[in-house]
Amino acid sequence: MLSAYIRFGDGRVSTETDPATLAAALRDPAAVFWLDIAKPTDDEYSLLDEVFGFHPLAIEDTMVYTQRPKIESYNHIGDACKHGYFYMVIHGPDLNQFKENLKTKELDMFVSQGYLITIHEEPIRSIEVLQTRAKADSRVVLDNGIDMLLHSILDHLVDGYMPILDYFQDALDELEEKSTSEPTQSLLIEIAATKRNLLNLRRIIGPQREVLAQLTRGEVPFIRETTRIYLRDVLDHLVRAVETIELYRDLVMGCRDIYMSSINNHLNQIMKTLTIISVIALPMTVVTSFFGMNFVETAPGMYGRIGMVILFTVMLAVPAVLMVMFWKKKWL
Repeated sequence: MLSAYIRFGDGRVSTETDPATLAAALRDPAAVFWLDIAKPTDDEYSLLDEVFGFHPLAIEDTMVYTQRPKIESYNHIGDACKHGYFYMVIHGPDLNQFKENLKTKELDMFVSQGYLITIHEEPIRSIEVLQTRAKADSRVVLDNGIDMLLHSILDHLVDGYMPILDYFQDALDELEEKSTSEPTQSLLIEIAATKRNLLNLRRIIGPQREVLAQLTRGEVPFIRETTRIYLRDVLDHLVRAVETIELYRDLVMGCRDIYMSSINNHLNQIMKTLTIISVIALPMTVVTSFFGMNFVETAPGMYGRIGMVILFTVMLAVPAVLMVMFWKKKWL
């Protein structure tokens, strides 16, 4: 689905998405426009070639999902009007189901001095927020320039990672508590899943730092110095997000170590209990084994009531003494 927000050089504003209007906006040197393509069809993909004249490799990348975050310059080639442009791939978080299935949404962008073209298969919140403003008044998002529009999209996109990081913080606190109080087998599976999610998130967010760094270093000529200040703030937020993920990875490994220590301590407690039971039962075993030998007829007191009483008294007294001794040493 196409959504266009065009401000021509003579001040006219248009939301038409037909090829003729888009081509006229592209040829107008003073025009500024934003074209959003959601769930693009083959005909809509063809606009990238027939109207804008983008490089075939860049168009092919937009059609293949799970592209790595990157930025590529096509200034030496140019579009249909020989305007230099950049192709970018950025990933945003899926805030609707990240608790059940952590994944990201790919956003492909063609950006130049006078236009920004965004392409995505799934709804992206940062795009929706800016589209709501643009539908009310296109000048709100276009008058400040394409570079500020690009900043707004990236800023909302990076801010979307914060709820995910907050969720991981609460999840790690819960894992740490369970590691000491309920070290079950299912907890180890949960720890492994959390670690895997953090690795996947780090794999996606990490390369995006270099993409934003190129935007802030002046390597994209149409981004003004005043806009780079705002982009550096976005980069700072992204760097802090990556550092937080690294910290959470260490915390996950700490939870695993706590889990293993809890399991070992639990096993040691079981061995301690079994050992105490064995030591307590040992005197009774020795006494009964001793009097079960073949010299019973010559053993003194075996056929008298007193002998039996003494025998049971010893068998009960020795374990009682051992239990008192263990209790005083705080082994029980």
